[in-house]
Amino acid sequence: MAPNYQNTNRRGAEQRIDQAHQSIVMLGNALDEFDIGFVRLNVKTTQLRDANASFARMLGRDLETLRERPLSRLVESVFASAFEVVVQGIGMGAADRVVREFPMVHLDGALIWLRFTFVGDHDGSSPIEFASATVIDVSPTKNLEEELRLTNERFESAQANSRVGSWEWVEGEPVAWWSTQLYKLHNIDPASGPVAFDEFIEVVDPVDREKILDVNRPPFHPGDVRRFEFASNPAHGPRRHFSATVWLTEVDGKIVRRGTTQDVTRQVELLSALVKSENQYREIVVNNTEGNAVLNLDGKILQVDENFASMLGRQSETLNGLNICELAEAESAELIDQRMLHRNHSEAHEVRITHADGHLVWLLLTCSPLANDSDQFVGIQARALDITHRKHLELLTKRAAKAKARLRRLTNREREVLQQIVEGSMNKVIANRLDISEKTVERHRSNLMKKLNAQSVAELVKISLTAEIMSA
Repeated sequence: MAPNYQNTNRRGAEQRIDQAHQSIVMLGNALDEFDIGFVRLNVKTTQLRDANASFARMLGRDLETLRERPLSRLVESVFASAFEVVVQGIGMGAADRVVREFPMVHLDGALIWLRFTFVGDHDGSSPIEFASATVIDVSPTKNLEEELRLTNERFESAQANSRVGSWEWVEGEPVAWWSTQLYKLHNIDPASGPVAFDEFIEVVDPVDREKILDVNRPPFHPGDVRRFEFASNPAHGPRRHFSATVWLTEVDGKIVRRGTTQDVTRQVELLSALVKSENQYREIVVNNTEGNAVLNLDGKILQVDENFASMLGRQSETLNGLNICELAEAESAELIDQRMLHRNHSEAHEVRITHADGHLVWLLLTCSPLANDSDQFVGIQARALDITHRKHLELLTKRAAKAKARLRRLTNREREVLQQIVEGSMNKVIANRLDISEKTVERHRSNLMKKLNAQSVAELVKISLTAEIMSA
């Protein structure tokens, strides 16, 4: 009787499958000891044929409920098709080994990130029907990556709000690392790559270049702190002013220069404006240039001189016939009407009158009664002194005094932490510089927010700069 070769071949194949299955089970059990997951799945359907206990624990599921279930259905929906493509690619022999990370749905609904290392199950002579993979839970790493991403976003946001950029330059390196905000401060495209020192010096005002060169000239000693100010090159756009601080540290035997650069253009402009205001106020006081006008008892302007008209940015003839109360803002108009127009004695008050261009000017307005030969009250003599610049200075001074009062509530350590925050330093950097823990830095930041009644880092910076402006 002729042998049945077909049955013999089938028994041989089944025997090989059983042996392979036993080997896979043994491999899965061995990996269990190291908390490494193992799966074997159909490359066409992703149906799970085998898995070990570690893989089931990762998903918080029972091992028996996972068998024969398409694994792609447990992948987060957005990534499910990508998972199928990877597994099917193994079946088509696209690669011998593929490593991919996918978010999987835990039994409690949470997402966990698993790293699969896929290989095809084949002996080289038959189509690939199954793929095997070792599985590792990388959720902690993914969570750290996300936390780092958010931290970097907050860091970039804090630097943007406070207009502070940071940099780091390792001794011997041709270029320095710059933060994104530093590129923006100097109007340099980050996509152009790291900036060499020669390129940076070109964007500095030629007058300040020697100052920059001196700061970056040896010898360098760990622990040194160097502070300086410089301006941008006017040939490269609007002139801007910067305040910089450089710290020198030693890392692995090399000197590392770390620094922050803050755009202080606005502060410089405010200081300039304050000086100008003070000079103008002194000039007003010295010259005592008054404006004069004659009003009737209802406040209508009957006569006005050029000084009075120029304070309001008008020609004298255009003011005749107008009511001064109509030119004043509401509160000042009420004050003029009720206290200054119907009195038989002189009275002076600070009032706000509308300028021709629409803004309000502050006038020290003195109204005195005019009488005829019969000693009858017939009109008002109004004398005005422009005190707008003084009022602006007073407002800035009050804001600065308020900011200083808040800062006086801080401890010395809180002041040090605040200074580091203003300079754009992250918690880890602050902790290293002040030799304290990051938790301590976080506690100080929380205390700063409460004591200064600030809702954001930008408000902390604003309070500090306001006090600093009036101290300069």
